[in-house]
Amino acid sequence: MVTNESNQEFKGRSVLITGGARNIGLAIAKAIAARGASVAIADICGDLETIPYKLSSMADLDRAVEEVSSVGEKALGLTCDVRIEGQVEASVKRVVETFGRLDILVNNAGVVSLLPIERLSQKAWDEVIDVCLKGTYLCCRYALPHMIERRYGKIVNIASVAGLRGLGLSVHYCAAKHGVIGLTKALAMEVADHNINVNALCPGTVDSSSLEGLASQVGVNEDVYKHFSQGHIFQDRRITPRDVAHAALWLVSEESRLLTGTVINVDAGWTARA
Repeated sequence: MVTNESNQEFKGRSVLITGGARNIGLAIAKAIAARGASVAIADICGDLETIPYKLSSMADLDRAVEEVSSVGEKALGLTCDVRIEGQVEASVKRVVETFGRLDILVNNAGVVSLLPIERLSQKAWDEVIDVCLKGTYLCCRYALPHMIERRYGKIVNIASVAGLRGLGLSVHYCAAKHGVIGLTKALAMEVADHNINVNALCPGTVDSSSLEGLASQVGVNEDVYKHFSQGHIFQDRRITPRDVAHAALWLVSEESRLLTGTVINVDAGWTARA
């Protein structure tokens, strides 16, 4: 339980974070819970056929809820496949029933695989597009009525540098993340009159549990992080989930109240390269 009352800027706020059981999502959940928010963590708790690494399990979700509870006020774990409309609707309903409101949405759920287009099956395309882009749309669709009703809301969509440039073996992932950025900008314009901010974060290569699986898919055996972060200007600094969490915290705070439709890069300088 947090006892530092001077650091309770989100006290009374309710947050839903998708893909929250591990990595970036969990880092955001713990950071915002430590500042007083009630946090709901949603995750798929199962694997997808075309994704080359293990996704979160029920054990991961249970452990995440314990970790968030240990630093914050209230934590709620939800099993949710963001591709499925009924599960998204039910998850948002549960958050509102449990916490009484929904103020902040972090669309973090995402998956990636690395395949040349001639080997990219429709199923592999659909799984990435549906989790990354359709899932973001569905969560926004069901969260926004509650924000509009209260005339307050903060939405952060976790995109990627793949949403800003082309990357080999990633046409499906690049398409999805470009779509997330387009959705962010359009939605920001649509809901501005309701006092709702919508922004996106574009991480570079984050040191996370997915990298080993991606490396095996393309036959990389050396330093996996180094292989996938060659575009970073800061080669001696790894991007961690906490780095992304710090940026997300700022976007959901009142300090960023004039930012909407904005894309912030947490990429160790990758996009500064021509």
